[in-house]
Amino acid sequence: MGSLTRAVSWPNATARQEERKWQRLCQVYLPRRVRGSIWRASWTQDRDKIRQGWKIHVSATILTACRIFRAVAPYLKKHDIPFKAPRSLAELQNLNAGVFYGFSQVGKFLTIYPASPELARSVALYLDRLTRKLNGPIIPYDRRLRSSSCVYYRYGSFSNETLTVRRKKVSVIARPDGRLVPDRRQPGAAVPSWLRDPFNPGPERTARSLTPLETGYRDYEALVQRGRGGVYRVRDKSSTRGRTCILKEGRRHGETDWRGGDGFERIKQEARFLETNQGLIAGLPRVLRTFRADNTFYLVIENVPGRSLHEIIVSKERISFRRLLVYCANMARILADLHARGWAWRDCKPANFLAQKNGRLRPLDFEGACRLDEPDPLPWGTSAYMAPEWGRSIRDLEAADLYALGISFAQSATRNAALAGVVPRFRRMARRQKLPAPFAQLVLRLVSPQPAARPRARAVHLQLREQLLATLLAGFSAHATL
Repeated sequence: MGSLTRAVSWPNATARQEERKWQRLCQVYLPRRVRGSIWRASWTQDRDKIRQGWKIHVSATILTACRIFRAVAPYLKKHDIPFKAPRSLAELQNLNAGVFYGFSQVGKFLTIYPASPELARSVALYLDRLTRKLNGPIIPYDRRLRSSSCVYYRYGSFSNETLTVRRKKVSVIARPDGRLVPDRRQPGAAVPSWLRDPFNPGPERTARSLTPLETGYRDYEALVQRGRGGVYRVRDKSSTRGRTCILKEGRRHGETDWRGGDGFERIKQEARFLETNQGLIAGLPRVLRTFRADNTFYLVIENVPGRSLHEIIVSKERISFRRLLVYCANMARILADLHARGWAWRDCKPANFLAQKNGRLRPLDFEGACRLDEPDPLPWGTSAYMAPEWGRSIRDLEAADLYALGISFAQSATRNAALAGVVPRFRRMARRQKLPAPFAQLVLRLVSPQPAARPRARAVHLQLREQLLATLLAGFSAHATL
C-alpha cells in the first residue's frame, strides 16, 4: 500500500509562465550552474573553505517559488551570503515529491550558508519576515523557526566530505574533539547534542493539545514517506485486541500541483471516494475514520490482507494461464464497477491490487480518483501506464483507465518489472508462446493509440470470463505456466 505514484508535471500555461520567470531570476541571482547537479548557485568562485555550520532552508511550492525568491534573493545578494536553489521548477517539483532525491530533501527550495551562528540567526529572522504571508511544504528533520514559517534550519556539512558507513557514503560533520560523525537527516538530528540552538535558545513553550494521532493509535510503522504524506501501519488503541489499521496522511502544501492541489486535498478526495462507493464497488477498503490534525488530513482504513499483484507477477513462482485470466478478469471487473459509478481511477496498475488466497483482488490507492463528469485538469498516475493522448488532450478519462488496464494485462503476462517496451514484448510473447488469439487481441485493443478503439471495462470482463470458461472446458495446457 502507498505506491510511489506521482502526479506528472504537465506543461500548462501557468507552468510555462512560472518557469520563464524562474529562469530569468536564475540568470540574475544564480549565475553558477553546477555540472551534473540539479542546483544553481549564487557564488561564481569557490567559497571560503568552511566545512560545516548552520544551514538555513526556505521552503516553497512550485506556485510560491518565484514570489519567495523575489522577496529574499536581493537581500542575500546584497549581503553576499551564499545560497543555492533548483535549476528549474520541474526539479523543485521532483524535490518536493521526496521519492527522487530522498525524503529528507522535501521542501528545501533555498539552501543558505551563513558564515557564523550570529549571522545565521539574523538572516533567518529577516527572511521569516520577508516570507511571512507565503507558504511551502514542511521540511522533514529540520527545525522550524516558528509555527507556520517557511524558514527552517539545521546544523550540517558545507563540504563534500564523506564517510563510509555500512558500505554507504554519507556526509560527515566534526565533533568538538575532531572526530567525524555522520551528518544525519533524521528526527532530532537538526541540532547536535554538543551545540546550543542559536535560533531558539530557550525551551520549547508552545502548548499543543493531543490529537487522535496520540490518543487513538500506537505502534506506528512507516510504509511510505513522501512529500504529500506518509502511509503507516498502526494499532487502534480503542480496540481490545489492538486492531491493525492503515493510516494515510495528506500534508497541506505537500507536492502542490499547478492548480493548487496538495496532499491534504488528495487524501480528502480519497476519503470521499471510498465513503461514496463503500459497498458499491467490490473490494474497496473500509473507511474507519477521518480527522484533521496539525494542518494535515488523516484517513484510517482497514488493513487489507494479501500480496501486491505486482510482487506476484515479477516473482519466480509459477502462474498458470488460467490464473492469469482470473487476475485480469478481476482487474477488469473492479474497473468496470468503478466506471459504472461514474468515477475514473487514474492509477490502475498491478501494484494497486492486493491478491488474496482465493485469487480475489482488492484495489487500493485512490488519491487521484475523480468524477468522470468533473475531470481533474492535470494528469495523475505512473507515467508508464499513462495513455499516449495525455500529451494532446484530457478528454476521455475512462479511455485512459482502459489503456492502463491493458498495460497491466501485458505486464502480468510478460512478468517483467521493467515497463519500457512492454507492448512489443507482449506481441513477441504472444507469437512465440502462441497465447490464445482472443486474449492477445483484447490486450492489444486496450493499448491502442486510438482511445475510441479500446473496449469498455465491462465488455473486457465479460470476454475474459468467456475465455476462462473456454480454457477450463478445453483443458488449455500448451502454455500451462507463465
